[in-house]
Amino acid sequence: MSRPFKIEIAEREEELKKRLQTANLGSQKEKLMMLWWIKSGQVKEQQEIGKRLAKDT
Repeated sequence: MSRPFKIEIAEREEELKKRLQTANLGSQKEKLMMLWWIKSGQVKEQQEIGKRLAKDT
């Protein structure tokens, strides 16, 4: 199990979700999705993000 990471996200959760819905590029959507997951409390560890995105951390 990996250590929890601490990151501060300035945008509100609603703003991230709105930007995610209007994003055009795949890489942009991926980054916004990752930020939204963290902000909404869905993920707590870096490994969880890697698993959800099916990418190496």
